[in-house]
Amino acid sequence: MTPALSYTGWIIYPRYVARHSDNAFGWLTDEAAACGIDLHVLFAEELTVGYGHGAPSFWHRGTAVTRLPDFAIVRTYDTVLSRALERAGVPLINSSASMELCKNKMLTHELLAAAGIPTPLTLYAPEGEYDYDHVAGVLGSERFVVKRIDGAKGEDVFLIDDAEAMRQAVAQCKGRCLCQQFIASSSGRDVRVWVIGDRVAGAVMRYSETSFRSNFSQGGQVAPFDLPESAARLAVRSARLLGVAFSGIDLLFGPDGGFIVNEINGNAGFRTLSHTGRPNTIPQELFAYIRDTFLR
Repeated sequence: MTPALSYTGWIIYPRYVARHSDNAFGWLTDEAAACGIDLHVLFAEELTVGYGHGAPSFWHRGTAVTRLPDFAIVRTYDTVLSRALERAGVPLINSSASMELCKNKMLTHELLAAAGIPTPLTLYAPEGEYDYDHVAGVLGSERFVVKRIDGAKGEDVFLIDDAEAMRQAVAQCKGRCLCQQFIASSSGRDVRVWVIGDRVAGAVMRYSETSFRSNFSQGGQVAPFDLPESAARLAVRSARLLGVAFSGIDLLFGPDGGFIVNEINGNAGFRTLSHTGRPNTIPQELFAYIRDTFLR
């Protein structure tokens, strides 16, 4: 029996997600209802935030919002919207501060490195003023990676072998990029780990036979993966460090058999776990976590 809907939640997406035939709207609302939550799917473009005196005001499709939700899951990187909801007292998954840290890959690496977490050697130059020979010398290889500092889904990620390739990559990123050590032992494969709170909710290996990028959205494939306990601890520690309640941690296979944290995604998709043939309980676990952490 479905419990009474005692709480109200928002899940906020960019509008383009609605065009995807495989969006998870129905799945999410059903799992939320099973936890006693009345979940509403909203699009960020339909919300308006206003500030005058005191707490912010909100409008949805031009109508004033008179009752805010008990929590909101923000599935877009919009700091103004997230901060307004926080200022109004709405708990967010994830917080505006943690989403900013995830969005800026250099800030992610700064925190990981400072905490002693294994991560690729990463360089940043304002406005992309990179010199190929200098970068290759510092990274110890003529082959390295250039990626957009706020990129996602494997977009604008380039494997560099010479100065001209680097020039083109930096131009494609409009100078908003970083340079990173290429982990050859993990070329074309990595591990995506989903973390909810302080526990791992699932993991898959992503791989590609045609590209050094293994992202599912770039044509990669997925396979079941039995996550070693050491990798699980590394993923949870990384998520805790950035303050994300729900995240996707991307681990690379290190040359010594260990794992290296590559990126932390605060807006992680989770449907790829369903392609492995293993149960995908991520939405169920997410709403149970929200109920037990924020709503009691």
